[in-house]
This record gives sequence, structure tokens and C-alpha cells, in this order.
Amino acid sequence: MMCARCDQPIQGKPEPVTIETGSGVSGTVHVCPTPCRPTPRQTYPKQR
Repeated sequence: MMCARCDQPIQGKPEPVTIETGSGVSGTVHVCPTPCRPTPRQTYPKQR
């Protein structure tokens, strides 16, 4: 299983985190049981 925070395989028991949105819908993601660093996310394509 991959960590939703650091995008690495989870070592040990995953920690479930429930994310609620304004529409009343919620989803559960899994993160590492130990603190991990978030992966930088690319939000806009790089310009050449």
C-alpha cells in the first residue's frame, strides 16, 4: 500500500485518515504510521 503523503510504500500498519469535503462526502486515505515528508506536487506543467 502506498502512503498518500510521501508516495512511498507503507512500512508497518497504515494509519487511516478520513478527509471530509464541503459536499458531505468523505474519503479515507492511508499514511505512514511514522512521520514522513510530503512529496512535492507539481501543480502546473513546467515551461520549456
